[in-house]
Amino acid sequence: METSEKHRRSIGEVSGIEQQIELNDTQKKIIKLLLEDNQLSAIKLADRIGIASRNIESNIKKLKELGILIRHGSPKNGYWEVTLTY
Repeated sequence: METSEKHRRSIGEVSGIEQQIELNDTQKKIIKLLLEDNQLSAIKLADRIGIASRNIESNIKKLKELGILIRHGSPKNGYWEVTLTY
């Protein structure tokens, strides 16, 4: 219960600055796909969006720096947490 409450609060705090964050189309697509399946790899995201996996990785790095994406677990068995929906 406490975790979901914390999560809602963090979403609320982040969404307060939502207007200041400008995401590009690729970043929006990454978020949308990770909301549908939070275990997608950069390679799978690249296939679905139709761009190079290196491009996906640089966009994921930016989303992590902004605090929008958080990686939990190992690269092979982990999952993504999206803290902000755009």
